[in-house]
Amino acid sequence: MEITYPFAKVFVDSTNKLNIFFLHNTKHSTFQQIGEIGSGIVDFCELDYSEVQEKIQALETMTVSSADFEDIQAGFWEAVDLLKEKHSYAHFFLNSEMVRTLWASDKSVEEQIDYLLFLFHYYFELQTQYSEALEFCLNTQVLTEYTLAERYVMFCNLHTDFTQHMLRSMYGIAPIANGKFDTDKLIQFDSSGEVDTKKVLQNIHEDSDYAVSMWQYFSIQSLEEMLYLEFAEMVKRGIRVKRCVLCDRYFILTDKRRRDYCDRVYAGKRTCKQIGAKKKFNESVSDDIYLLQFQTIYNRMYSRYYRMDAWDSDRQTNKLTEEQFKAWVSEASKARQAYKAGDISGEEMIGRISKEPEQ
Repeated sequence: MEITYPFAKVFVDSTNKLNIFFLHNTKHSTFQQIGEIGSGIVDFCELDYSEVQEKIQALETMTVSSADFEDIQAGFWEAVDLLKEKHSYAHFFLNSEMVRTLWASDKSVEEQIDYLLFLFHYYFELQTQYSEALEFCLNTQVLTEYTLAERYVMFCNLHTDFTQHMLRSMYGIAPIANGKFDTDKLIQFDSSGEVDTKKVLQNIHEDSDYAVSMWQYFSIQSLEEMLYLEFAEMVKRGIRVKRCVLCDRYFILTDKRRRDYCDRVYAGKRTCKQIGAKKKFNESVSDDIYLLQFQTIYNRMYSRYYRMDAWDSDRQTNKLTEEQFKAWVSEASKARQAYKAGDISGEEMIGRISKEPEQ
């Protein structure tokens, strides 16, 4: 398959980090090491798209006849730039699609606009899809009676298109020793003529375990491919996620130590971890009987929606429809956050989520 610019080369080593070369064109590239694996997906799933969605909704009301195409283009670039400081690779891949569509495409003006509108909505859908994948497969507080392997297989059985992803794998010379990517041996240059190739190769191979330091990398051209690669690595390595007891957002568990709070800034300059440690009423999910009850009810509703209690048999369950389950989850999440904020009592939270979803 043909690979076109911009794209990313992703090296995966023995550490829980992704080593990414973002190739903007044939002459310009940047390097970024993302770690821990999983942080990219979690940050993407927790991304606030509200400003971007407002911008896209405004563009949807415009037509080429009612405004100059340059104004519409500018609107799309503004929407992309809203992600620039929020998520590095989501911005890179969306920006790349914009470049390919507006500068290197034979599509008509109308087709370009329609495709870019579709693309933004597809990004919104990817956020929903991977939030569900994290929750189903890797959340330590959901479906705890199943192993990670069982949960992954069940998820793929429910979402068969998820198993159809294909990633392009290639080999290249890279500074890797003892299975780890050596960022100290990376060089930055503006012109290939400035590079002493012989010296660079000697430096790269100096600590290599092999005759030639060849290493496998993935050629990634879309956000979907990048999310799938990172998610697959999370499953393979057993990297789990959890919802912060204070802000209710996902964070990754980098080791086996017990953690209930994330490191995000919650109020002022203080993080959830700093604030949460002093909140005795919700110091730990495992110490709060109401949050334990919430989790039990949540797991039961989850099983009814996915028929988890009959996934390996023909037995029928009291199944919830997608609309019922999503409506219930939305209300349950609001109730949980209200309880954590101290706005409602534990009894009221349980009362709200115990109601049977409307038909």
